[in-house]
Amino acid sequence: MTLAASGHRGIFGVDFSGAKTACNKIWVSHAEVSGTRLCILECYPLSEITSSKMSRVDCLHALLDLILSTKSSIFGMDFPFGIPVQLMKGLSWDEFIRDFPQLYANEYEFRDLNRKLSANVEFKRLTDKEVKAPFCVYNLRLYRQTYFGIMDIIRPLVISDAASILPLQPLKADVPWLMEICPASTLKKEGLYIPYKGKGSKEKANRGHILDYLEKKAVDLSTGIRDKALQNADGDALDSIIAAYSVFRAKNMLGHQNTLCELYIREGFTFM
Repeated sequence: MTLAASGHRGIFGVDFSGAKTACNKIWVSHAEVSGTRLCILECYPLSEITSSKMSRVDCLHALLDLILSTKSSIFGMDFPFGIPVQLMKGLSWDEFIRDFPQLYANEYEFRDLNRKLSANVEFKRLTDKEVKAPFCVYNLRLYRQTYFGIMDIIRPLVISDAASILPLQPLKADVPWLMEICPASTLKKEGLYIPYKGKGSKEKANRGHILDYLEKKAVDLSTGIRDKALQNADGDALDSIIAAYSVFRAKNMLGHQNTLCELYIREGFTFM
């Protein structure tokens, strides 16, 4: 099944967060493909369509509702969909996802148990090594994203069979598709891995440089959306645009899961 044949034209790039104030940190870029270009239609923090005062669990439920409401779209999600195979205790990916609450009582246990199993060595998945991901999935800076992404987004979709999680599940035409992406890895691949998160003039200029590159390469965005990405010092708005661009770049890989190695089907795969 190809992108065109399935009618999956809408693209959502999601800069995910497992923070307590997730609604302020999660940014979404909604885009559509037009020929060889990607048009960014909207770019907003989740708080714009929910509330900045929502709890993390309510915020993630709102994100899940957004995914479920757009069945003809592809979502590029900025969090790991799995863990290294050495830490899965012989489970398949589907078993691991379904048993997730029994394996880990909370995000802290997720980090602590995996650190214990790995003897404090930060194991990376095969895909993490290949795309030069900055951190392993249970690193101090990433473990909340991994835990809450799997617990509150991936697991409900697997339990309800309401999405295709790529490349870990078969493509289905009548559900949203989710792809794991990593903005840092995409920037590295494009030769754009420069400091762009921060309030300083240099970081803002670097955000502008990245946007200039994306616009020249394939991305169309309004002055208002560009200004949002420039002014958002944390880089979350820009990361959501990069997430959408990553999906756009990777769309030709869809439908070719059978050519991927077995480890990707157990651990997850980062699209770039």
